[in-house]
Amino acid sequence: MLENQPKYLTRTEVLSRYGIGNTTLYRWIHDEEIQFPKPIQLGARCVRFLVSALDQWEEQRRADTAQ
Repeated sequence: MLENQPKYLTRTEVLSRYGIGNTTLYRWIHDEEIQFPKPIQLGARCVRFLVSALDQWEEQRRADTAQ
């Protein structure tokens, strides 16, 4: 049953995944050309990034680079 649950990353985990800092992350989020996945507000003080959206973004970036 847990296999169907969406997986999320914290901001810190996203920073580590891409080897970037806070400033770069927020620039990516707000840059429409980059189209980085927006974080999801899960609670009053709980913001997470959907792993499947990050995977899809990475795949799209690879496809764009290959062209």
